[in-house]
Amino acid sequence: AATYGAVRAGEDGWTSAGSVAAFVLAALALGCFVGVEWRAAHPLLDLSLLRRPAFVGVMVGALAFNGTAFGVIPYLSIWLQTVRDMSPVRGGLVLLPLTGAAMVVAILGGRLLHGAPARLTIGGGLLLVGAGACGQAVLDAGDGWTVLVPGLVLVGIGTGLVSPAIAGAALAAVPLERAGMAGGAVNTARQLGYALGVAVFGTVLTSRMRDSLPDDAAHTLAGGGAGALRGAFSEHALRAAFASGLDAAFVAAGVTAVVAGALVLVLVRSPRATQVVTRRHAPTEEVAVSRD
Repeated sequence: AATYGAVRAGEDGWTSAGSVAAFVLAALALGCFVGVEWRAAHPLLDLSLLRRPAFVGVMVGALAFNGTAFGVIPYLSIWLQTVRDMSPVRGGLVLLPLTGAAMVVAILGGRLLHGAPARLTIGGGLLLVGAGACGQAVLDAGDGWTVLVPGLVLVGIGTGLVSPAIAGAALAAVPLERAGMAGGAVNTARQLGYALGVAVFGTVLTSRMRDSLPDDAAHTLAGGGAGALRGAFSEHALRAAFASGLDAAFVAAGVTAVVAGALVLVLVRSPRATQVVTRRHAPTEEVAVSRD
């Protein structure tokens, strides 16, 4: 419902009846979920885990990661194929700087960053994703894909840091018996973040396009219908409108990633080494003391 509301907001406005109704439905559904989970003997998600700042931080990072790193890519693909007239294969190859950097960093990071605090790999990775997204907000009407390469590389580096670490960080933030629950929660947050990212950043893109194009034309252009508009609008107008929309979407994604990265750095604290204390009068009894 929240995703649908974000999509409707791009078409009818944030205060339209359809958008508001969808957001109200989403809030009610969340309230029902919380109520059921709070009373269930065996909840799908133990809400007491949300009292742990580290778990909350990891969930925030997971929610923001997929959306900010990949949420603008569908519209970037549309721009490459319908405005820049690339084939699907050539348009896909444009993303190689991102995927290549992510692969290299993930491989090397597993060897060189073993034991590094999760707050640094996840928080720092999100900051790099944010910097890379903002670095792609440089498009103009006459620009081609090459101006995106530095930003794509930065997003790839951040992805290579965050993606391998986030599941392990979720498991480390909860008691051992809640490991499966934490893994499911973080995967759900990642997928939800991607769905919301595509919807929200698409709304941002379309709203910026409407500054220079009529509403119907902006939606047609964002949906890949540049060919149908070329008789009514100049090529420069279409390229300028789409570039402006992408810039706004990249900035929104970048700011979201930076805020999420900062929250992860604040909330996810690495616990000190667990100490085993043996009681003097009961040598066979051990008490594990964990310090934050």
